Amino acid sequence: MSDIVQGALIGISGAIVGAVITGIIAYINTKSQLNLRIYELRTDRLIEARERVLVPLREVMAQYLELANNALIMMERMEGTYERGEDPKYIREEIKHWEEASDRSSEASAKLEIIKSQLSDARLYQMIEEVKNTEEQERPNIIKAAMRAQDTKNMSLEIMNEINKDIAEARKRIFAKSFPVNKRIEELLSGEPSS
Repeated sequence: MSDIVQGALIGISGAIVGAVITGIIAYINTKSQLNLRIYELRTDRLIEARERVLVPLREVMAQYLELANNALIMMERMEGTYERGEDPKYIREEIKHWEEASDRSSEASAKLEIIKSQLSDARLYQMIEEVKNTEEQERPNIIKAAMRAQDTKNMSLEIMNEINKDIAEARKRIFAKSFPVNKRIEELLSGEPSS
């Protein structure tokens, strides 16, 4: 065989090997990109499905905590007006305000339970239970502070500041438990797997 034919065969075989290697690399690269796109689509669908539950959950949690607090304060205001022997018309007004606050609190609690039943993340469910337990533990502190506010005979600016501080501290402990809930919601909305 002449050198020219041998050189041509080597060149052709090199081109074939190069083309095969390039084809294999292109195939692997395309398959990786396709798998990545499939993963992204699944993650997008998962996030979209989670948004229907997790976004309302965040809102209902905030409503639940705020309305439960308001209902307690309204209950103490109602009891305070009754114990002070105020005008029956004013007492009826306070009862009406308490009933409205209590109804809104009950509605928010029911909504929270409905949304909780749709959760697929055990860790988030447990975190919500911790918030509810903390709220129940802090309830007597809020009631005590609200009761002190009803004692208008012994009221002063210093006492009002203490009452506001007591309520703020109780709420701070409750909201400290709700922060991890919001963080977990954000993690799930970013596509993190459920636990």
